[in-house]
Amino acid sequence: MSENINAMLIQSATMSDLENMMSRLLDKKLANVMESTSKVEESPNDGLYKRKEAAEKLRVSLVTLDNWTKIGIINARKIGTRIYYTDKDINDALKKVSK
Repeated sequence: MSENINAMLIQSATMSDLENMMSRLLDKKLANVMESTSKVEESPNDGLYKRKEAAEKLRVSLVTLDNWTKIGIINARKIGTRIYYTDKDINDALKKVSK
């Protein structure tokens, strides 16, 4: 019976009503995405470095950092589609390179 009520509400809704409903739903979804994105952005302050920051600390190019990551000189942390390095990763890589 609830399916029939929902169908009736949609049938009697105007285009403006539908646009407003969709807008509210999108606003909620985007707010959730923005909240989770800001949490990911805050995490590098907790000892995680983005690729560019790690390369600067190591004083190497991004290409060199990528190569070192591929061959195992430095460990990386993948969070979603992003790659981060910790202080320990950077210090261990410096020790390996300086030998």
